[in-house]
Order: sequence, then C-alpha cells, then structure tokens
Amino acid sequence: MSNGVIARWAVCNRPWAIAGSRLRQGLLLMLALLTASCRGPAPPPAFPAGTGTLSIFLEGFRNDQGSAIVSLFAGPRGFPDDVAASKSTVSTPIRNGKATATFADLPYGEYAVSALHDEDGDAQMATGLLGAPREGFGFSGYPDYRFGRPAYAEVSFLLVEPLREMTIVMRYETGRRQHQDEGRAAESRRPSEE
Repeated sequence: MSNGVIARWAVCNRPWAIAGSRLRQGLLLMLALLTASCRGPAPPPAFPAGTGTLSIFLEGFRNDQGSAIVSLFAGPRGFPDDVAASKSTVSTPIRNGKATATFADLPYGEYAVSALHDEDGDAQMATGLLGAPREGFGFSGYPDYRFGRPAYAEVSFLLVEPLREMTIVMRYETGRRQHQDEGRAAESRRPSEE
C-alpha cells in the first residue's frame, strides 16, 4: 500500500470520523424537520375538478308545521347555526313528515349540513330555559348527540361525484327525553333477580 492509501484508510476508519459523519446526518435531519415545521399548516387537500349536486332527504318531522331550513357549510366557520356563514341555505316545505333540499353546481370538496325544523317560522332554533332545543334538528352523518352539537369535523363529508344523496333523520329533545322515560319505565317492569 502506498502512504496516501494508508493515510486515507486511517482517517476514514477512525471512530471520530464515523461519529462526525453521523453527527452531520443527524444535524441535516433536524434541519430538514425544522424547515418543514416552519412552513405552516399543510395545504388543504386537492379535490378533482368538477361540480356535483347534493340531494338531501329529511325525514322524521313530528308535524308539517313551518318549514325545514337546511344549511350547507364548506368549513367549520359558523357551523351549525350561523346561516350567514353558510355556503348556501334553503327553506323547504314539509309534507307528510318529510322534506327535500337540493344544492346544485357545488365544486367538489368537503361539506357539512345542518337542518332545523322551524316550526314557529322565526328562522331560529327555539330553546328552553337551559338552552335545550325545542324544535327539531339534524346533521349530515350520524353524530352522537349526547354532549351538545357536533363539531364540523364529526359530520363533514366529501362531495367528489356528480350526484350525492343523503338522508337526515330529524331529532327532537322532547323525543329523546320521552325515549329515556320509556326506557326507565321498561326497566321498572323488568322482574328483579333475587
């Protein structure tokens, strides 16, 4: 071996040379991670180009009084009851406990729907003393209603097809309480285990 080859072999095989290489790799990785985290939030997902129609079938109204107010939201701002912040809102009549709302020419994307049975015609949710809703309501998806209204992320869906149909079943707080009372009554009729 020549002296130059021996010298290079000695330098490359020293522990500090290997550690320095690993240190450089670690620093470069940390720099890349820091740079990526400083760019801000990730861009919104890209949806294919196109438009679609959303048809919503509402059912379970306790009567045909008033109208159904259906709001379509394209983000969490104002969801579920700030009609001014919605992408579009329609009021539709109720017939035989059912109603239909259609939103046409919607750009493909993420949306959420909230519906109100506006029985008294004031275009607002009527509430009781403690804020419990006295009129019917419904949302896209099947959210858990036990702890107040759902978040946008819980009920949002994607529209990436020419036609999307969905059914929303209206809920009433009085109906929920009645169902709970019926459950308690059934529980009291159950034979005890002795």
